[in-house]
Amino acid sequence: MDLTNHRNLPVNTLQFILNTAQNIAHENDIEGLCNVILKSAMELTHADGGTLYLLNDNGDTASLRHTLVFNQSLNVSQNLFASEDSLPEIRLYNKDKTKITDRAASYVYHHNKIVNVADVYNSDQFCYAGIKEFDRSNNYQTQSSLTVPICESRSSKMVGVFQLINAFDNTGNPCAFNTEHESAISIFADLTASALEKQLSIDSQRNLLVELSAEASTQSLIERILREAKHFANADAGTLYLTKESGDSKQLSFELLINDKLKLDSSNNLEILPNQGVPLHLSNGADNLTNVATACAHLKQTIVINDAYDTDDYDFSGTKLFDKKFNYRSTSFLVTPLLNHDDKVIGILQLINALDTTTGQPVAFTNRTVQLVKALSNYAAIALNNQLLVQDLKQLLDAFIQCIAQAIDAKSPHTSAHCQRIPLLTEMIAEAACDDQGLFKDFSLNRDEWYELSVASWLHDCGKLATPDSILNKSTKLHLMGDRIEIIEARISSLKHAAHSDFYEKIIEQPSLKSELKKNLELKLEELEDDLDFIRRCNKGGEFMAEEDKQKIISLAAKQWADPQGKLQPLLNEEEVYNLCIERGTLTSEERQIINNHMVVTLDMLESLPFPDKLKRVPEIAGGHHERMDGTGFPRGLTREQLSLPTRMMAIADVFEALTASDRPYKEPMKISLALNIMNNMVDNQHLDPDLFQLFVNSKVWERYAKDQLSDNQLDLTEAPSF
Repeated sequence: MDLTNHRNLPVNTLQFILNTAQNIAHENDIEGLCNVILKSAMELTHADGGTLYLLNDNGDTASLRHTLVFNQSLNVSQNLFASEDSLPEIRLYNKDKTKITDRAASYVYHHNKIVNVADVYNSDQFCYAGIKEFDRSNNYQTQSSLTVPICESRSSKMVGVFQLINAFDNTGNPCAFNTEHESAISIFADLTASALEKQLSIDSQRNLLVELSAEASTQSLIERILREAKHFANADAGTLYLTKESGDSKQLSFELLINDKLKLDSSNNLEILPNQGVPLHLSNGADNLTNVATACAHLKQTIVINDAYDTDDYDFSGTKLFDKKFNYRSTSFLVTPLLNHDDKVIGILQLINALDTTTGQPVAFTNRTVQLVKALSNYAAIALNNQLLVQDLKQLLDAFIQCIAQAIDAKSPHTSAHCQRIPLLTEMIAEAACDDQGLFKDFSLNRDEWYELSVASWLHDCGKLATPDSILNKSTKLHLMGDRIEIIEARISSLKHAAHSDFYEKIIEQPSLKSELKKNLELKLEELEDDLDFIRRCNKGGEFMAEEDKQKIISLAAKQWADPQGKLQPLLNEEEVYNLCIERGTLTSEERQIINNHMVVTLDMLESLPFPDKLKRVPEIAGGHHERMDGTGFPRGLTREQLSLPTRMMAIADVFEALTASDRPYKEPMKISLALNIMNNMVDNQHLDPDLFQLFVNSKVWERYAKDQLSDNQLDLTEAPSF
């Protein structure tokens, strides 16, 4: 530390600074370091309070953020590193990139010099609104203020700002900070800057490694890697490529392009990315070593170019065309490979135009910058490779899940596409809940929860794989391996034939009664045809069967027909009567129990799978869509309180899809008005969740779904009905 310019400082002050330097050297935690620094600065200047700001460097949105606030008189010690509370950051630039200097802290940052104000309430140069608000809230009186830049002298890199308040004289009275305070704090700030810059750099790299590993989105990870590399190198532009196969050839695919000067950012505008990647091999099969990015991929080495217009090692014709088109000048290049654990190139990181921190002009990348970027590329490649592996596995899982759903739909032509429509409708209801500002204002789903809901929706009927086809495909009440209505048709045909035979026999015996006998025959045939039409209608199933229709089936069963042996048989046997009297749909109670068992199988299947933590609720969500709000549903008899919102959403989706589907052979596809009325009755019967049903109706999810999935004549409502 150079103390030659501060020989006028008291020895005890210099000794205090040296002792503090030793204390700081032992701190390897940024919070502890800042704590020591601010308390030492207050002690050094006899200040009653102080705030330490650190630079939050986001380019044009750079700001100073509060980290520590101390006040001895008020016994205030506020650590904003770990606290959930936060204070407004001090912005350093306006939207037009002009500097903000109306605050003492921002002025000090931009001018790199100390500001000493004897009385903040009589200062016209700076805004002290924050200090005055603090005073009002805490019944305090701030008088003097000393604001100090924390700037690393060797690199001229600004790290942060101190703001100390209320110096005290020897008698304990508030006074202004004097020149001795300024001299002492100047040395101290230089010492502080070096320690902070070093620790922040270490923490930044450590945190970056953790954050890169935690990125859930491949695209977000790619953006983070390129932006961090640009920041480390102070580069104006950059490109990140991924290695991909296209047919029989490999290429470097453009994934992200950013150019600050030209304001180009493909994360916001994909159209600026080239349509074609850069081939890794020439047409003759040789390695493409003419392009700097592909050469980097083949050589697996970092390549540094000081001036692209002054080298013959690589072909920069494409770069020059870009420069001409956009009136740009690409100068320096830093190109480094992203290698995974198998030493395989998974991508290329390319930075363009390192900028001088003073002039802002393009310069060559320094050796220190190259080493920083190479280090970044090493752990960035690990994080990216892990993300790509996860993405590949997720794509495989998604494809497998949808394959199962397609197999279920293909198993029964009468519910085709059901497993594909339920995810769509369930997610529509979930979106409506997320957007709701009423009962569901606190409901939200993060990225993982949306994916969990999607997986559960696709697998909600996976147990139907174990359901017998004869029941799953039972399209009419009499259907078994085939529709047994044909047997009854044959019996009635036999009765018609018997009626004709009886007619001709009686004519022979009594020719004079021919006219009357013919009329009786016609009536008999008409009656038999009406009976057959009635049985056919009952056979189709529906949402309700009247009691008088059941009685008519029983009475028709009493009619007799002669079998091939001439033995009289009932027109309908007991099993046929039992099936034809099914009140709803086409399944008997026994068959419905077998169908219902698909939920038990679904739960057994899903609960046997080792879902990761992010998908732990898939069995619960998928396996509960046939539960009822009163606990009388299946398979577990859970009540509304025991069912999650996503599970109750899927229940509504499952019912609405079934009512409006056009592929159910036992019923016509319902119009929206009728479907909603039936669902409202199901709410009254505690089958469906009342709040979610109102959301479904009022948010007009039914309308959006109908326009996308149903026929035009089903959408017979324009406004949400009132229930």
